[in-house]
Amino acid sequence: MTIAIIGAGIAGAICASELVRNGHKVIVFDKGRSAGGRMSSKRTENGYIDLGAQYFTARSELFSQQCMTWQAHGVIMPWQAKLAVYENAELTASPDNIVRYIGQPSMHKPVQQLLQQTQLVLECCVDRIHFDGKHWQLYRDQQPLGSFSQLVLAIPQQQAALLLANVISQFNVLAAAFAAAALQPCWAVNVALHQPSGNNFDGIFVKEDAALTWLARQTAKQGRVTTEQWLLHFSPTFSQQQLDTSAEQMALASLSQLQRILGQQLQGTVTHCHRWRYAQQTSDYPIQGYLHHADMALALCGDWLNGGRVENAWLSGYMLAQQLSV
Repeated sequence: MTIAIIGAGIAGAICASELVRNGHKVIVFDKGRSAGGRMSSKRTENGYIDLGAQYFTARSELFSQQCMTWQAHGVIMPWQAKLAVYENAELTASPDNIVRYIGQPSMHKPVQQLLQQTQLVLECCVDRIHFDGKHWQLYRDQQPLGSFSQLVLAIPQQQAALLLANVISQFNVLAAAFAAAALQPCWAVNVALHQPSGNNFDGIFVKEDAALTWLARQTAKQGRVTTEQWLLHFSPTFSQQQLDTSAEQMALASLSQLQRILGQQLQGTVTHCHRWRYAQQTSDYPIQGYLHHADMALALCGDWLNGGRVENAWLSGYMLAQQLSV
């Protein structure tokens, strides 16, 4: 059968890779200029910067094996980061033995490696879908993209809801999945310092803070920018409150927040502000793994269905591919 997958993030990529390996014809559609989703890195004149996923870990045997394969292909490497925690207005070292991986030289390289054998259609925003009882018809700007015997939505919950707006209420399993928001927004801001800060931490977890959740020194990652730049991830609450704030206003707030966490006056320029509308997992959203509605030849996968995190997105897509290949 011919399968359409909408979304070329990590969940869609592994789902496509496994389906192709099992003999299916698969076409992956994505609105972006490259595969990766929230694992994408931004190419700049001075190297890559990571605006979405900062690293990933492997807890399951399946994903550990995948990481070994990626390492053998040279598309990921362990990140030997010096970590800290900011809590109660104090910045303290927080070393641990957890192995953290980063894409090499950018976060989306392992996603691209998974899609090497798959037909990939980029810069294609599928804006309408229709099920005729046997096949799914996909459209972009009223133009047909093809007819498919199986449809997989590997996109954030809210984007999937827009495509499925006409059918969600007809099926209890879909209605339950879309009843509550699974993903919350996150402002990501990159600050390039004019002078080195002298701070040797590579990543900072911000605890119980109204504004921030994470900071990373981009320079600490191999393949990234060579001048000192810091990535700030703002909290879901703050990001929701400032969802419609201009990039200029976020830039002003970001330099101030960076100075607060590092505890020093800094001169810097905000180079990128990215508003991830659907990024951080809602803590109480139920874990389902993936969704498969056989009667409608419809399936959904992604981190939002499996508890967040890169590994869980991969597992969601992997498990769905095994189900569709039965």
